[in-house]
Amino acid sequence: MRNSVKQFHGVDRAPQRSWAKGAGFIHEELERPLIGVVNCYQDFAPENAHLRIVADAVKTGIRMAGGTPFEFNAFHVTDGEAEAGDSMRYVLPSREIVADLVELMAKGHGMDALVMLPCGDKVVPGMVMAAFRLDLPTIVLYGGPTLPGVYRGKKLYFEDVFEGVGQVKRGLITEEDLRQYEDMLFPWPGAVSTASTGNTMGMITEALGLSLPHTSTIPGASNMQLRAAKYSGMRILELLNEQITPSKLVNEASFENAIRVSMAVSGSLNQVLHVQAMAKEAGVEVNLDTFDRLSRNTPTLAAISPSGPWGVTDLHFAGGVPAVMRELGDLIDLDLPTVSGQTVGEIVSGAEVLNPEVIKPRSNPVQSEGAVFVLRGSLAPDGCVVKSSAVNAKMWRFTGPARVFENEEDAIEAIYGEKVQPGEAVVIRNEGPKGGPGMREMLGATAALVGMGLDDSVMLVTDGRFSGASRGPAVGYISPEAAQGGPIGLVREGDQIHIDLHERVINLEVSEEELENRRVQMVPQPSKVTRGYLKFYAEHVSSAATGATLPR
Repeated sequence: MRNSVKQFHGVDRAPQRSWAKGAGFIHEELERPLIGVVNCYQDFAPENAHLRIVADAVKTGIRMAGGTPFEFNAFHVTDGEAEAGDSMRYVLPSREIVADLVELMAKGHGMDALVMLPCGDKVVPGMVMAAFRLDLPTIVLYGGPTLPGVYRGKKLYFEDVFEGVGQVKRGLITEEDLRQYEDMLFPWPGAVSTASTGNTMGMITEALGLSLPHTSTIPGASNMQLRAAKYSGMRILELLNEQITPSKLVNEASFENAIRVSMAVSGSLNQVLHVQAMAKEAGVEVNLDTFDRLSRNTPTLAAISPSGPWGVTDLHFAGGVPAVMRELGDLIDLDLPTVSGQTVGEIVSGAEVLNPEVIKPRSNPVQSEGAVFVLRGSLAPDGCVVKSSAVNAKMWRFTGPARVFENEEDAIEAIYGEKVQPGEAVVIRNEGPKGGPGMREMLGATAALVGMGLDDSVMLVTDGRFSGASRGPAVGYISPEAAQGGPIGLVREGDQIHIDLHERVINLEVSEEELENRRVQMVPQPSKVTRGYLKFYAEHVSSAATGATLPR
């Protein structure tokens, strides 16, 4: 029996029907399957501003197929507006609230199936986590990237604006140039066209089989996206009739397909957190060793910004996720089902690489391994990650003295104040899930290094995380974090740090005896919060090495 039948059908449910009718629904609508349309529209973020019209198109498709849409809102704590500030602490923790919100609304209103419209770094994994938790028929339609802005013939990506701050300070561009960067970055609604976390997670969701083919890279608010929205609305009724739920579509092999696709397109490091969190809800084991194993034999095929010159919209017009999967060949499991009704193999058989400059052939890849490297060593016993495709080749081996900062703001001030010298390792700690709390992105610090021309000589090491727009030699997710007693909390000014991406190692060149002496003397940092959600989050969140999840 459908959930909505129990919720709204029969004489005994007249009071519940009266409430829905009070919102304008008619009796006949309540007799039909009830499809939740989960929208994260808000009017102050470009990746969400267009989602009203996309939701309307989804609802049209649902009605065409004989269903009744019930739209409700999730939310998006906007990364781009929170970067390099205290507000960034609230972004990652919002993922768990999005998942909880969708669960509560879907269960509380007897919904039969869901079409989800996420667009934002934590909204996509949050909604997908809810999809696995609820196990209702579900289609995810990602809100999509915008086309890159252009200023004086130069393509603009989000990192250009951040790095432009340092370029103004160095006299390389004017303040008016930077203002033009601001004004021209978003020509239309949608996520910025880099391999940001939102775009990365959209592509991962398609590769998992939870979105219709090609839809994760469609430009936001385009007519193409509106048509895809109608087809998604129509298709969800078929999934409901056939009782095809996420648990019948997604398994360990699906996650491996998705991780390989993300590796191949230079995806955001944040995937390491989110894929683990999504897999946990799906009952699938994914850990840092999974990423390490898959990275070693998955070639990087597309140098998507900030790892290269191409945007996500370029990837779309080059063939999108299906073309990437086709080029990956026997690395992809083709037998898996998807929400489209086709298997992965059937989708891939109809795909074509339309621009081999954007999607390189597997025989001549951008690099022979995936973009995400997992490092381990005495500085990160539980592991850490780096986007290798964004690191200058001369920085793949590095040894240098540590410059230690207890937060991102102090590090940024030192970088712009020219107090960080070539050959040094900038260590930013107490920015992990517990210590932050909230595990802020260090985009402000990475952009400062690039903007000040230090990205080929200074290594950044942190227990915080990185935006998909970050580039340069930046190692993050150091685990255990400082707040959990990790070795990063014991680093002192001048300690030698050795990193070798070829060998996947990161070591603090200090004796264990000396580290033990420091542990005895160490005074824990006081918590930055004493009340509210972040206090709860800091007390319960798991390590970044296991996805920074809450006990659910």
